[in-house]
Amino acid sequence: MRLFRTLLTIFALAGVIYRFRMKVINFIASVPFLRKISVRFAMQIPFIRKKFMQSMFLKQ
Repeated sequence: MRLFRTLLTIFALAGVIYRFRMKVINFIASVPFLRKISVRFAMQIPFIRKKFMQSMFLKQ
């Protein structure tokens, strides 16, 4: 029963975050400390880092 309640809470929280994802992203982007942490986290993901670096050093 405890596992069911935990899973239900996790799925409900994920659903709420997904539903209000743009508000969550805007909130994170508006707070300098959270923005810094989220950029550091995103840059640890190879796919995102590769895409970001390619667009940053793209010659036009």
